[in-house]
Amino acid sequence: MEYEQLISAVRQRANLSDEEAARSVQAVLSVLGERLAGREADHLAAQLPDRVDRYVTRNPQGRRWDVGDFLRIVGEREQCADADLVRQHAQAVLRTVADALDDDERADLLAQLPGGIVDLFGVPTPRG
Repeated sequence: MEYEQLISAVRQRANLSDEEAARSVQAVLSVLGERLAGREADHLAAQLPDRVDRYVTRNPQGRRWDVGDFLRIVGEREQCADADLVRQHAQAVLRTVADALDDDERADLLAQLPGGIVDLFGVPTPRG
């Protein structure tokens, strides 16, 4: 997936302008990267378009945010106070990211996240 395709998909999913979509992508990916432990943020960034991969923050320890914390911080970074809009934007970004990843990377990524955040991706996850 190329940068323009990713931004376009987010724009369409969340009914945003290109600028708003880019801001949402940056906010969501920076928070998601901070949530991931080990090298998972590097693995995620490696599968994203060149102009988007730099948004993924690296934090080897990973933060222990639940979905409420995750969305609150995304809203702060996106400068959006409407919780429903923040959720809609995060879902649009994460669903687009899920589409861009190969199956193994998607499974590794989702395995590090709590159920509430996984649900934002909108993809079926194996339960075992």
